[in-house]
Amino acid sequence: MPIRKVKGGYKWGKSGKVYRSRKDAERQAAAAYASGYKKSEDWFDTLKREKHPALKRAGVSGFSKPKRTPKHPKKSHVVVVRDGKKVKTIRFGEQGADTVTEKNPKGKRKKKQASFKARHAKNIKRGKMSAAYWANKVKW
Repeated sequence: MPIRKVKGGYKWGKSGKVYRSRKDAERQAAAAYASGYKKSEDWFDTLKREKHPALKRAGVSGFSKPKRTPKHPKKSHVVVVRDGKKVKTIRFGEQGADTVTEKNPKGKRKKKQASFKARHAKNIKRGKMSAAYWANKVKW
């Protein structure tokens, strides 16, 4: 827990005594740790130490990092997204869809691209927790 400057001096922790000097507050911190105080684990600290189960299950390297899934029967990509404490696995994209390929160069696909963006505009605006957002970002 950090030592904070407060009105009247320094404080270690959220509550307790206010010390006139920083050195006294540091002594208090050292005593607390020596007597067995352990920093409470935050949810994000746990995620930093070990891989989240949803990341392992989906086989992706991290949050908001899409991955191709060529063996999936219907969807072409998967991504695991975190919004605060909410974690969601999203599968998106039609398997075998003609988006950016050698057969379908940029000039010829402009009309398809505009149609996709118009058709899914409402869902794309929902943000990173929607499949349309990821399909728009990755495939189009």
